[in-house]
Amino acid sequence: MQLTRHTDYAFRVLIYLCSEDKEQLAKASEIAEVFDVSLNHLAKVIHQLGKAGFITTLRGKYGGIRLARPPQDISLGAVVRAMEVTLDPVNCNQPVCRLRTNCQLKPILNRAMEAFVSTLDEYTLADVSQQDVQELFVIMAD
Repeated sequence: MQLTRHTDYAFRVLIYLCSEDKEQLAKASEIAEVFDVSLNHLAKVIHQLGKAGFITTLRGKYGGIRLARPPQDISLGAVVRAMEVTLDPVNCNQPVCRLRTNCQLKPILNRAMEAFVSTLDEYTLADVSQQDVQELFVIMAD
């Protein structure tokens, strides 16, 4: 399974926020610049992260974003569930598959997907945002 770019950017934003001073608000424009991604696309990611309760967003001239919870309270599986449109690995209806009635592939793939996300549930944002990653962001920002 390959995660969408939307989820990839969500992880990048969250890991970046782990590296920031907890009192300071990060700007979407600076995150877009650090990762060389479209600010427009990143704004959509940030909006969805805010709706899911992973980050706090403040609008306006002095606005920005920060983590809404400690990194150890944000599971990677929860992020994937919130960001992916679907976790259904195959769609037997587009186009309609004539093998649907006898095929057992979809339940097997669904079980594999559940195992994938369950494994991600075992890890938190704190597990993937170690100090050396934080130092890399400082170097990239300079």
